[in-house]
Amino acid sequence: MKTKDIFDVFGIAPSTLSDWSKEDNKKHTLAQLLKNMSMDDVKDILSKEQNSRSKPVMLLSTVNCSIGNKKKHFTLTGLKNLFYKKEPLDVYDKYALKTIKNEALEEEIVDFTNYYRISPKRVETVLASL
Repeated sequence: MKTKDIFDVFGIAPSTLSDWSKEDNKKHTLAQLLKNMSMDDVKDILSKEQNSRSKPVMLLSTVNCSIGNKKKHFTLTGLKNLFYKKEPLDVYDKYALKTIKNEALEEEIVDFTNYYRISPKRVETVLASL
């Protein structure tokens, strides 16, 4: 890429890029990378939809907000494990599942199950068993 392209895309001033290009600068490698990339590659990278999957904390919040004892609050992993638990559910497990069933928005459940790749059929079965 040309210096002008780097400025237009990333906002890196030509003087800054010049400083970075000096071999003793810590960002020398970055400057070289930017200069050697094609504009088409940069456009491709920037146009790709970001696949950052943020953790679905809304369902966790819904469940934990209804549990008064903070020592009994669930973690995301603990909540996920409720859908795979083989041993009998304790009082808090049942309460969490009832809260999900009665208070959680469908979007919260879908986001959670998609993130952890939990089958909708499994969720339906677990919630129906209460």
